[in-house]
Amino acid sequence: MEPGKISERQLALLITTTLISTVVFWMPQLGARAVEQDVWITALAATIWGILSALVIVALARRHPGLTLIEYLPLILGKPLGKVFGGLYVFWFLFVGAIVIREFAHFLNITIMPKTPPAFFMVTIMALCFYALRGGLEVWARVNEILLFVVVVAMVAVIVLPYNHMDLSRLLPIADHPPGLLISTSLLSGSWRSEVILAGMFIPALSCFRHISRNLIISVVFIGFIVAGVEISAVAVFGGVPTGQKEFPFFSLARMISLIRIFDRLEVLLVVALLLGTFFKICAFLYCSTLGVAQVFGFKEFQFLLLPLSVLLLAMSLNSFKGVPELTDFLSNVWPGYGLLSFGLVIPLLLYLIALFRPVRQVREP
Repeated sequence: MEPGKISERQLALLITTTLISTVVFWMPQLGARAVEQDVWITALAATIWGILSALVIVALARRHPGLTLIEYLPLILGKPLGKVFGGLYVFWFLFVGAIVIREFAHFLNITIMPKTPPAFFMVTIMALCFYALRGGLEVWARVNEILLFVVVVAMVAVIVLPYNHMDLSRLLPIADHPPGLLISTSLLSGSWRSEVILAGMFIPALSCFRHISRNLIISVVFIGFIVAGVEISAVAVFGGVPTGQKEFPFFSLARMISLIRIFDRLEVLLVVALLLGTFFKICAFLYCSTLGVAQVFGFKEFQFLLLPLSVLLLAMSLNSFKGVPELTDFLSNVWPGYGLLSFGLVIPLLLYLIALFRPVRQVREP
């Protein structure tokens, strides 16, 4: 495992994979439970929160060139408080990574392998992530650049191919719910979008820094259209209320695909795509956790931290939410405050406001 250098394109695609991988697990049903047929509106509105997060983290990076989020926290807040917030962000990376592993294990356990213990899935994917990160950032970032195409094609196929079951009248009436409820639901969807702040740990590894804002915004907007497409398709097929009652509407859509009795059981393609996406998302959070711990404690090398933090991340996932109801309750009621309204947007925004009164270190354009 070594820092390496990646391109702006590779970072944008890595962030795309990170944002898209688990939001389709949960957002269609969680959003539909709140606003029924208007759920797709909240997915588009949530894009605004993601764009704000992207702009703030890039603005911070431009004021502190060559430094990660963990490294410039002491410059903004002072060393003692900066180290404390650095430790909090490391914990956030670890905890969100543990949630992602648990989400993935529950998805496989419920949909295709109900008799397999969730621990088997968690141990397996953590072993794969540990092996990938040992190869260095450049290796798995390049592999993600290639395999993201598979993930996107699978998701677009699931959105489009159940067309013969769709009834667009189920999307009516549009914007039937109060604006306040639509905004609060968009905060839930926006919490996944705020994971774009992981870019703050990768920006110093970029070989070029010219168009990072544009690329991250494109990634966030693209995710917004994908999630909205999933939710439009789910509501058009099942209806607003039934979508909220299903455990995984996206998987249910895939199971309904049948083209001229040849292309059936395409949910297998979806599972492979989600496996790839989740794998790279866990890699991103584990990388940020490992690098973050090294920078909080001032270690010059961080390779030796990979194994113990992999074990810690696995232990946290094994001892987290024991069932889907508990996980769903957390995502519905706690996740927006724990993600977008704190670590994902509010804290970075406050950091930027404080940094405005600090000496500026301008980035040198290549």
